[in-house]
Amino acid sequence: ILTIPDAMGLGLYFETGEGPKFRKTVRTPEEVAALTVPNAERDLDYVMRAVSTIRRELNGRMPLIGFSGSPWTLATYMVEGGSSKDFRHLKTMLYDTPDTMHQLLDTLAQAVTDYLNAQIRAGAQAVQIFDTWGGALSTPAYLEFSLRYMEQIV
Repeated sequence: ILTIPDAMGLGLYFETGEGPKFRKTVRTPEEVAALTVPNAERDLDYVMRAVSTIRRELNGRMPLIGFSGSPWTLATYMVEGGSSKDFRHLKTMLYDTPDTMHQLLDTLAQAVTDYLNAQIRAGAQAVQIFDTWGGALSTPAYLEFSLRYMEQIV
């Protein structure tokens, strides 16, 4: 689910026993402002080629479902730099600079929309959004910082 932040230049890698991590994090207003929405068909062409190939190989035997992480879930990894037990950096941004968090989530919502639409054009017959870390938010915070951006995508 972390292909979008990788295409944004964060440098995805995997650490044995720890899971996915990013070489760069996004924690300041300047870092958020510097992010650009990747062109899904150009910057994530390997995903689109895989979707097209899998759809062709399935030959109608079963539907192909594309997917993406939610803006909130992508943001958790981008701000923390990987998985987190306490989301310290994320919560600092959320409560100290909510406008920066909203800017990050808006950029990610645009990126997820483009990414899912590109998967559909490549052959996905349905798409799904994983909000893996939505449960880390209180209900009011979930409505403001997660659901709001998933509704923007849909």
